[in-house]
Amino acid sequence: MNRRYSGDIRDLFKIDLVVHLMNEVPALERFTFVPMLTEGGEAGSTAAGRKKDLETAVTKGRAGSRNAALLRSMKRLQEINSDTEYFRAIHDLFNHQKIQIRIVEKPVFSNANRENYFSSLFLQFPKKALIFLDPDTGLEVKNPNKRHLLFEEVKRIYDRMDDSSVLMIYQHIPRVVREGYIRRRCAELEKCTGVLPQSLTDNEIVFFFLAKTTGMNADLKRAIRSYIDPYPALLMLH
Repeated sequence: MNRRYSGDIRDLFKIDLVVHLMNEVPALERFTFVPMLTEGGEAGSTAAGRKKDLETAVTKGRAGSRNAALLRSMKRLQEINSDTEYFRAIHDLFNHQKIQIRIVEKPVFSNANRENYFSSLFLQFPKKALIFLDPDTGLEVKNPNKRHLLFEEVKRIYDRMDDSSVLMIYQHIPRVVREGYIRRRCAELEKCTGVLPQSLTDNEIVFFFLAKTTGMNADLKRAIRSYIDPYPALLMLH
């Protein structure tokens, strides 16, 4: 993630979806947030621009826009100027929902410190958890950088996961045909883990979900479908 976009419509979608899954998938007892926080690069949106995006999200019925309390929280997130305050606010948001949360709080994620960054996750690897990997852009490309999650990192985390956990991955969709791109990425994840992921998209971003058992996949699919109901623009694949 890049905190320059905190409190925008993508944050709204991410957080609303995570809260829904934590409440709807019985086996999940805790949420582990791996933000892969980066700094630098292109300029992010302004707070005024993000506020306008939230207003547009409500008008257009975007994912998360029916959650009035969360919309208010997004506006507060837009006013935060430090990483520490942002993560504290995220903690408070989930604690208020009575959801146990752990955030892998490293100040900056980069190519150089990948191993060190993920080591803290493995030192206390979660069980019965929704593990959300939130790279700035998404899965690796031909020449990956700090904005990308490597397939070897996905495999390492997936292999360590217990049967009562779910791995969730953020991906920005480039300007290509949506369904073809998502299916290609799903095939790459299947090659990496041996499991075809489920996915959920709003045509701008997509979340991939990996679980290990038939029962967990069934519970996950049911929860995702119930999330889609009030948001007809969302598309679920697999």
